[in-house]
Amino acid sequence: MIIEVKPGEIGGIVEAPSSKSFTQRYVLYSAFSGKPVTLRNISYCDDELIAIDIAKSCNAHIEYQKRDIKITPDFKCPKKIYVGESGTSYRLSLGLLAGRKCTTEISGKPALAKRPVEDLISCLENTGSIFYKNSEGFYKIDATNSGNVYCTLNASKSSQFASAMLFYYSFFKSACFGIDSMVSEKYMDITVKTLEDFGINIKRENNKFIIDGYLKSKNDIHIEGDYSSASYFMVLGIFTGNILIKNLKKNSLQPDSGIIKILNDAAGCIEIFDDYIKINKAYEIKTVVVDVSATPDFAPVASVIGIFSKNGVIIKNYQRLEIKESNRYLNILDMVEKFGGIAEIKDDFMFIHPGGIKNPDTLIYSDHRMVMSAIIAGIIAGSKTRYGDIEAINKSYPSFLNDLKKLGADIRFNTEI
Repeated sequence: MIIEVKPGEIGGIVEAPSSKSFTQRYVLYSAFSGKPVTLRNISYCDDELIAIDIAKSCNAHIEYQKRDIKITPDFKCPKKIYVGESGTSYRLSLGLLAGRKCTTEISGKPALAKRPVEDLISCLENTGSIFYKNSEGFYKIDATNSGNVYCTLNASKSSQFASAMLFYYSFFKSACFGIDSMVSEKYMDITVKTLEDFGINIKRENNKFIIDGYLKSKNDIHIEGDYSSASYFMVLGIFTGNILIKNLKKNSLQPDSGIIKILNDAAGCIEIFDDYIKINKAYEIKTVVVDVSATPDFAPVASVIGIFSKNGVIIKNYQRLEIKESNRYLNILDMVEKFGGIAEIKDDFMFIHPGGIKNPDTLIYSDHRMVMSAIIAGIIAGSKTRYGDIEAINKSYPSFLNDLKKLGADIRFNTEI
């Protein structure tokens, strides 16, 4: 689908979609552990739907009521699962399949097969699972002989490896594993919270995670709003003001909740309340500093600030952007150039600052975060711009365009390139 977006008078109220990081973990763990749960406030983005389909493959019964789902599990090892383009569901499912001693063939979209998973597989092999790689780059797992064997995991490429191993060891009454190194470490807080809500007691001692006993399990859980999805309108609000975003939990465990501090350190224009935030127009924006190792999903839209603010944006550890849903490093460089910004590349950081504003006619990205970031850039630039492959946004934020219209943007669908 192709759309044309024209800026309007921006301002209003939107609601952040559900945190797919939480949703996927709750859905998958309920299905694999046999613990029923009702999840409320689901946005049904593509990644959440993939997790739901995997749950169905495990014989779980799903009841839908508007934005709530009730999961009644009756676990059976699936012969096959399809993980689409969801790195989270793929990696977590590897740990869960191994924990349930399944023999299962995994398939997905070709781009996902290129993303790293080898260090996770190595750790699972040490615990007794066997993996067979097919011609498409995905795996068949035979976990018949998996066991409670200590493993030291290298999670330097993704914290999802550690989350998968935590799910794996949760099926043993008492277990422990070690972490050699880990990026985006705060995502583990979401995994620990998920397991605790399902009654699994987790302790951490330095670089070791310990499964130790049981807690009272919850069966009705509200999924909080997603900070990474809300960040597009935070950035827009810095330049336009008058945007209120509901459904954002104060003191959230989400690593991307740190985006507010990043922006307030530079612009000081976001007011924080218990379950919503208000973004006022910033009249001075200091240099924004983003570390991809901590908040990787923020980098694309953060780069938009650099294009239009005189003090620019520093993106640290930008190399990690190369192994996301697309090569976001190259895509960010492309977007910055198309809108007239300048990107200077140093050893371990990228500095983006204004050049002369350009108004591109058409932009096409297949990566959901790049599409939404480019749309925000177009509105700030004041340009009428067409965007292709717009369906990509469904991966994380299917209501993005509707929310953008609520804020005053003029959106026309199915225009020709």
